[in-house]
Amino acid sequence: MNAMTTYKKNEQCRLCGAKNLNQILKMPACPPVDNYRFASEPEVNHPSFPMDLYMCSNCGHAQLLDVVSPDILFGNYIYTSSSSTDLDKHFKAYAAAVADRLRLGSGSFIVDIGSNDGLFLSKFQALGIKVLGIDPAQTVAEKALASGIPTEISFLNPAIVGKVLAKYGAADLVTANNVFSHSDDLRGFAICAGDLLKNEGVFVFEVSYLQDLVDGKVVDYIYHEHLAHHSVRPLRIFFESIGMKLIDIEKVQTKGGSIRGYAARRESAWPVSNVVAQLEQTEESGGLYRAQTYRIVQDYMDERGKQVVAMLESVATSGGKIASYGASATATVLNYMMELNRFFSFIVDDNPARQCRLSPGFRIPVTSREVLIAERPTLVVISSWRFAREIIAKNQDYLDAGGRFLIPLPELEVVAR
Repeated sequence: MNAMTTYKKNEQCRLCGAKNLNQILKMPACPPVDNYRFASEPEVNHPSFPMDLYMCSNCGHAQLLDVVSPDILFGNYIYTSSSSTDLDKHFKAYAAAVADRLRLGSGSFIVDIGSNDGLFLSKFQALGIKVLGIDPAQTVAEKALASGIPTEISFLNPAIVGKVLAKYGAADLVTANNVFSHSDDLRGFAICAGDLLKNEGVFVFEVSYLQDLVDGKVVDYIYHEHLAHHSVRPLRIFFESIGMKLIDIEKVQTKGGSIRGYAARRESAWPVSNVVAQLEQTEESGGLYRAQTYRIVQDYMDERGKQVVAMLESVATSGGKIASYGASATATVLNYMMELNRFFSFIVDDNPARQCRLSPGFRIPVTSREVLIAERPTLVVISSWRFAREIIAKNQDYLDAGGRFLIPLPELEVVAR
């Protein structure tokens, strides 16, 4: 994909190279889903792109075949790790656990790929460990630099690997959190990560877990940035194919259900945990690689969408005003998937950096919660449904004034005073 290309469609599996790929979930075409922009920004005009989910019938890897240019998705990126209220605590515990497991100390060196504003690396830095971030988004990388996190502004590629090795040396630990799903070239990504490691170094990555996506129906994590939706069997096969080994998997609760994978060079002394084989067996027995599993998920989401739309149509035809809560990537996916945008007068978000912007595609204004109180809509759909309880707790005054919240997932629920 050259600099002028905005979109392409792959024809082979990113992990094994096979071409026998089958669509398993039909998703709505959307503009880049985190493309919340000011009216004056040229990016506000981005068109919609497909984001259907496919599975390789050879290795079982689930993936998007439609690839939007990284320059569009990440060139003027507005998401920061620090804006996610649940990540700070998670990253602190994550860093402490990995540092303890790998026996990292003041003489150790860690490289984080896709380091964003440096929140994760700051937790290692607090432990006295030497850190370096690599991130292509200048806006967020500059925030990391300003907070004292050394950062190279670049995509991961052989050139930046060579620069890092020459300037800083090889790493004891290379990490990639929710970005090992972002690369169109996973083979190149993993090889570069391995090349950054010392002989006994470890590559640790966190990604949303396909099994949890299916079990929890968290399909709003399927969007353009998330080209890969990982599971254990394809990952094990993949790492073996590039001279590495998947040595362990831990399940974690972030992003609707994720896994933390540990990989090392094949010749390293690191043993392979029994957990890897156990999770593979669970995936197989649970039907993770069967098409019928995804038909059930699709039918569930279609039916839930119809239920939500029926409720909103009832409010709208009675002259009621409807708003949405949450200006996030996943909220965009949910609102497009259920065809809810047409009902919303405005979107509420508590992050000041999101306010006064327009939503992707429909250009719905994003406001603060003060507008929620002033406008007092009849019903507010909590599109960022994973934070529903937190949102409701801070908006009791809206409920006291007669407002209602609708939570679309995991169960359909209306909350009133």
